[in-house]
Amino acid sequence: MNFSLSGNLFKGIGIASIGALILSPDVLFMRWSEMDVWSMLTWRGIEMGIILILFSSCFKVFRDNFKNIFSPVGFGIICCQIISSFFFTYGIAETSASLILFTLATSPIFASIFSIFILGEKTNNSTWITACLALIGVGISVANGDNVLNAPEGSVLIGTICGIGAAASLGLSLVLLRYQPNIPAMTVTGISALGNGFIGLLIVSPGLLFQGDILSISLSGLIILPISFACLTFATRYTQASNIGLLMLLETALGPFWVWLGTNETPNLFMISGGVIVILSLAWYILVDQIKISLPK
Repeated sequence: MNFSLSGNLFKGIGIASIGALILSPDVLFMRWSEMDVWSMLTWRGIEMGIILILFSSCFKVFRDNFKNIFSPVGFGIICCQIISSFFFTYGIAETSASLILFTLATSPIFASIFSIFILGEKTNNSTWITACLALIGVGISVANGDNVLNAPEGSVLIGTICGIGAAASLGLSLVLLRYQPNIPAMTVTGISALGNGFIGLLIVSPGLLFQGDILSISLSGLIILPISFACLTFATRYTQASNIGLLMLLETALGPFWVWLGTNETPNLFMISGGVIVILSLAWYILVDQIKISLPK
């Protein structure tokens, strides 16, 4: 086995780590904003979209490939990302942050399943084993999902559906990006975010748009989301997607901790146990994938 790491690989892991760490307190700032779903969707979407589009326009490679966004696959990616962001935001407003983050972490499994049909990739036993373990973990988390201190008093079932919907649509968007790699990921993510923002703007009551902590939601939309997604996008130049997926579990692990620290939203033992199963099973799956890449052909 060859596990030697090049300078570029170290660079990729470092950039992805920074992105994942910056992203980890995002849900806390959503909680602090105390806004309704449509207000959060509006502020986060428009702010993140403008920043990402402006930033990506500074790079020739993104400008040259901009036209590729206006293709069936490009529109499919935009739709998937809009749906994923809506499900995530609605789920966070509906139920506990831990439940949503744990279910969202299953997106690599959905990506593997979609890859079978779209990319013609063969799946292996490790994928199905991980999928079963992750579903067991989510099931344990949901089993006593109502018993969470200081969490929103919405429906755990709706929250779970939102989390799984967000994971599935995110996984599909990642597969479509692999299917059409000449589509600029950062630019298309910015356009998707703007789409979410305008949808929220059309639906939100004008009286609610400015209710809540605008500073908190703007710190998320203007700083946390654009910087983290820019880092994660750039990291794909230097390291494999499996490494980035592993580092993205930092958000799953740290997100509930930040929410607990900032709002005293406390998950119960069932939710923590289920989350640990999800994280460990996905970490095992990604590491197995990485070992296969490192094996000599």
